[in-house]
Amino acid sequence: MADKELQHVLQCLFEQGRDPMFITDEHGRIMRANPAFFALYQYQEKDLDTLENSGVWQNPLHKLDDYQQFLDTVKKQGSWAGELHVTIKGGEIIPVWTQVVRVDEYFAVTQVDLRNRDKVTRKMEQLSRLQSVATLAGGVAHEFNNILGGLQGHLYLLKRQLDGAPKVQERFARIHKLMERATTLVKNLLAFSKQEKMVFRDMTLQPVLREACEMCQKGLDKHIRLILTMPDEPVVVHADAVALKQHVFELVTNAQSAIIRHRSGQHARDDEKIEIHLRQHDGMAEICVMDNGCGMQEAVLKHCLDPFFSTQPVGQGTGLGLTSALAYVDQLQGRLEVESVFGEYTKVRLLIPLHQQPETQADKGRILLVDDEVDLRDSIEEILTHQGYEVITAGNGLECLDIWQQEHVHIDAIVMDIVMPKMSGIEVASEVRKQNASLPICLTTGYSQQAVPEYLRVNLIRKPLNPDLLLEFLEATIQKQ
Repeated sequence: MADKELQHVLQCLFEQGRDPMFITDEHGRIMRANPAFFALYQYQEKDLDTLENSGVWQNPLHKLDDYQQFLDTVKKQGSWAGELHVTIKGGEIIPVWTQVVRVDEYFAVTQVDLRNRDKVTRKMEQLSRLQSVATLAGGVAHEFNNILGGLQGHLYLLKRQLDGAPKVQERFARIHKLMERATTLVKNLLAFSKQEKMVFRDMTLQPVLREACEMCQKGLDKHIRLILTMPDEPVVVHADAVALKQHVFELVTNAQSAIIRHRSGQHARDDEKIEIHLRQHDGMAEICVMDNGCGMQEAVLKHCLDPFFSTQPVGQGTGLGLTSALAYVDQLQGRLEVESVFGEYTKVRLLIPLHQQPETQADKGRILLVDDEVDLRDSIEEILTHQGYEVITAGNGLECLDIWQQEHVHIDAIVMDIVMPKMSGIEVASEVRKQNASLPICLTTGYSQQAVPEYLRVNLIRKPLNPDLLLEFLEATIQKQ
């Protein structure tokens, strides 16, 4: 290769290389730089004449004497390679791998931006911390769940034995709220540690998000608008619907807190809003929850995915909302992204791989659902209906038995509480077994020591009721009929 050809090749490498390259004189003044240099340092070619002799590779952390000593070392050794911290035009100090070669009275410099490397390193460190804390959280959650189940069962029975005095009822209402907080904490701990069993199915996101928004709207500050935008075409993913709704609810709750903290005193702004956007791109479904609240400072943003990190006052946040959502999308081979500008907004994106839209499922069976607690019964009915079951409800054991006598030919399974007025779940199951020995029956109880006779051949699920366990039981048993 002739010298002229070599010079042409090197010129092309200099001009078209993706990494910054530049040439300085013996004092470090930059004489010429390639386009990648200007892209990284955010300077323009005309700026080179105004730069100080120290050039762009000195930062406020270094003294001029240190820089001069560095140049003297390069002059003596003829070359140098290592990591430096340099200052770009906006004042940000960034790490760059740098190689300097002395050529006559000049220095030829090549650099590589190491910020992406640092992001990967931080991500790996975060994953390592998450794994360690997840193991601990899972153990704590399982033990706490056992304690919580016992407390809930005994309180349930105690409530039935005491009179309805206003003070007693008020105390039970406050205990119930505390139990709900504890249950939510356990669920988040188990989700974060990936030890809570989930039921993943192909599902269309639009109805799931509508239900989530209806749930959020009930507890939303009256001054804050909740806006949901979704495409007309179905967006289908393979996920757990109950868990997804819970994570969306927690993101909206966080957004509401950010907006309220951004208020001046108690005065709400006219433009306070939380937006939920659904779209699909690059093979992913994106659920974006955005608020125009206080945003996050850089230090908070760096730690927002750390377990138990919370900016909420003591007793108002567990610090597991984002981390449990991160663990959830990680199980789906998706990802979670957080973007925030302090004083302006916060965006949280859940990105979940798309699945082909499932064929419309036929009715999966008719369920007789029995519970004297109206709120619990309504929520289970909604879950079963959403999953394709037809549901008949009853409020006590005697009513259940009447429905069974009339509709038993068309009933595929019974789900009922054990402790009910007029007739218990065990008594109903005994009567049903006299007519049908194989009908799937699932009993639920809030009493941790509750046992059922083996001859009844029933399934037992303890409260707080895990919908996934119930759905798993119904799918496995009804299919065998």
